[in-house]
Amino acid sequence: MKYRIGISALSILLLCCLTGCGEKGLTLNYNAADISTTPDEHTMLAGFAARSKLSTELHLPLYTHCLVIGKGEDKVCIISNDLMEISPELSAEWRSEISEKSGLPMDRIFMHCIHTHSAPRNGGVRAEPGGSNYSHKERLHRVLVENAVKTITDEAAFRPFKMEVGKGRTSINGNRCEKRTGPVDRSVYVVRFLDRKGKPIVSLMNLACHPVCMGAGSLLVSSDYPGVASKILKEAWGGDVFQLTGAAGNMDPAEGPKMVEYAEECGRCLADSVLRIKFDKVKPTGEFKVFNNIIGLPYRIDHITAEAVEEHAAEISKWDKTVSATWKDDVEGWKELILSRIAQGNVPDHLIFHLGAVNINGIIFFFTQGEPFCEYQMEARQKFPDRTIIFAGYTNGQNSYLPSAHAFEYRKGYEYEIDQMHVYIKAPYPLSEYFPQGYAESIEETIRKVL
Repeated sequence: MKYRIGISALSILLLCCLTGCGEKGLTLNYNAADISTTPDEHTMLAGFAARSKLSTELHLPLYTHCLVIGKGEDKVCIISNDLMEISPELSAEWRSEISEKSGLPMDRIFMHCIHTHSAPRNGGVRAEPGGSNYSHKERLHRVLVENAVKTITDEAAFRPFKMEVGKGRTSINGNRCEKRTGPVDRSVYVVRFLDRKGKPIVSLMNLACHPVCMGAGSLLVSSDYPGVASKILKEAWGGDVFQLTGAAGNMDPAEGPKMVEYAEECGRCLADSVLRIKFDKVKPTGEFKVFNNIIGLPYRIDHITAEAVEEHAAEISKWDKTVSATWKDDVEGWKELILSRIAQGNVPDHLIFHLGAVNINGIIFFFTQGEPFCEYQMEARQKFPDRTIIFAGYTNGQNSYLPSAHAFEYRKGYEYEIDQMHVYIKAPYPLSEYFPQGYAESIEETIRKVL
């Protein structure tokens, strides 16, 4: 009898070691689903105003990736989509649906887009009934939500994991406006989630570079360089690989947008850099914290009024150097929209912005809406030199470029991001030159909350 009790105790201890029993046990589940266009679908691709033709064929498949980390009943869901963007309103709608169907609180769901400019638009008239993108958007919605709900709720599929992290350098990116002297972050971070035998379950890359190797002249549907690199790394390591695009607001491919051959070249170059990374094992501390932060970024005026909008529209409509040949019409449409919102009483005096952070075994995943410039992620990492910080923009809705203090001072080349983008993101006024300090402080605050 004593012999049998001893064996049972040993078996329980071994089971706990393998499955993560106890306070420190973290588990994960991961799934990906195809959200590509079909051969019969020809859609308007996102991102380049100069495009006027519909997509022709598929270069690389598009996927929605869903990684769920759990500690007991507590979970966080990280979704990365091979899309350019999802609006804040649509992101909130889909996250709410995932929450209702899975039971996971909405603030535990982070929905990221890698920002490829070779994916179909999912907003605007093209995505409405009868539009070229409508059928794809409807299927995207269904597949994305189903994949997330399945990954969150399939309790039997959760398994213990190990983590390892590595940092390397890439040569594929550069400052979009200040080619030789501007701020650049060429760091590439990789987190690998491994099974108990040390085999990759899923890995993620994090770097600051617009996926725009395929420029306005390309009509191919593609995940651009991230898809090329992920395919190579998946073949080398096993397990799936996806990207979280970092603070890429001012980071482009080093040679600028070209065609599909450049995406292949940059993807191979990135994969080569990643394959040279030396990985460090992450101690399984069991740390698991999530924090969400809502902030208000200031406009250049303290109070948004109809009179201020009228005056601003009259001034900027006279500008010659603008992002679009239809600038005057664009300004008029913006003015009428903002005035109608003011009349309805729903225009706040600040741009509402959502940030979030997740601590998994001491590795920090930071999420922000919008397109922050690379200086923000460089500064955040400098403030926490003893931590690995995965910095992801384009999360929970794409709603603004976030120029740095340097960009406001330098200005040349940043006219759109500083002075014109509010017309196209339908914000009531340009952001203040003083917002960078407050935004940077909010990033630091958000990260500290999960330490």
